[in-house]
Amino acid sequence: MKQKHLYILFLLVLAIITIPFSCNHLTESPIDNPKNEILLRKIGHEVLISSNDKTSKVVPIKIISENEFQISFENKFAFAPDSLINIVKKNISKSTFPKEYSVSVQKCSNDAIVYGFHIAADSSKNIITCKGRNMPLDCYVISFKFASKTNSIFNKYFFVVILFFAVLVFFLIKFKKVKIKNETIITNEEEHILIGKYFFFFQKNQLQFENEKIALTPKESKLLHILSSSPNEIIDRNTLQKEIWENEGVIVTRSLDMFISKLRKKLEKDSSITIVNIHSVGYKLEIKN
Repeated sequence: MKQKHLYILFLLVLAIITIPFSCNHLTESPIDNPKNEILLRKIGHEVLISSNDKTSKVVPIKIISENEFQISFENKFAFAPDSLINIVKKNISKSTFPKEYSVSVQKCSNDAIVYGFHIAADSSKNIITCKGRNMPLDCYVISFKFASKTNSIFNKYFFVVILFFAVLVFFLIKFKKVKIKNETIITNEEEHILIGKYFFFFQKNQLQFENEKIALTPKESKLLHILSSSPNEIIDRNTLQKEIWENEGVIVTRSLDMFISKLRKKLEKDSSITIVNIHSVGYKLEIKN
């Protein structure tokens, strides 16, 4: 499998794992967990016990909204705010409820709030007042309002989403670089001759070494094409001159040496390539393995 395909597969797998997982938690609410209702009834029971009432019943929990609940009681009771706070904090800390919530105690007769407190995710921001002042016997309901589960889950899994997009951006950039590099260097469909570490494009009169393109004159290109067709073999001067200059009707002896010199300079980036002068015979394109 190609490297690019492996990258794409990786991203798809990451998305399949991450997105449903995050969405599942983002949409979870306290009402979805049946244990939470039982825990609220337990809080009501412990409040009655703390007021020395062992016979009254806790009325079924009333669900006001997704994050709001209300505990009602069969009979009147008195309570101490200190005990109520301790009972609530102890039980909520063991539950799946959000750790930030407000509690208010209202009179049944007129819904007036006679006591309340707020517990924050950061305990230094808790709001608790009127401790030590016992509330008289009366009919009360205890209301709970929890912070949005979405916010707390979002904070918890935000880094997962960020990680996903960071990985996505990283590989998209990498793909782009690979694509540019491939386009710059060569494609398998282009006709070329490999000379050491150079790509020689005879039809385009061009050499390429890594990312660098090197232009050739038509005569340089033709000369290199003849030499590269028979690597490590001696080609005599007369053959080279005839092939390159015959059509022009004029052959200048020193022209061949000049073009050989220019080719040597353009091929000097690869030390395994040498154009060797065989004195009084010709030239040889020597390529070391």
